[in-house]
Amino acid sequence: MIASPWAALLWGALAGACTGLASRLALKRALGAPDPVFYSVFVGGIFARLALVAAAVCLLRHEKYIIIILFAAAMILVQMLFEAFPLKKNGSERDT
Repeated sequence: MIASPWAALLWGALAGACTGLASRLALKRALGAPDPVFYSVFVGGIFARLALVAAAVCLLRHEKYIIIILFAAAMILVQMLFEAFPLKKNGSERDT
């Protein structure tokens, strides 16, 4: 499926960017919602991303270990980049 470690890094980063962006957009939409709705979206996003990493590893189970590890590491690290910057509730206003 994935022939080289570089391809594993690329595909893992692409998958991480897609899931990180989807998670960020879902949280941004739920930011103004009541707390139970926001936290359910937050926890649901965590489980969805975990399920996608597990599914990707299952699909790659016949590949070499280095490809699986590089794919999963790239996916997780790129997802974390989307979480590194906080969401702003009121646009450019600052909480004081």
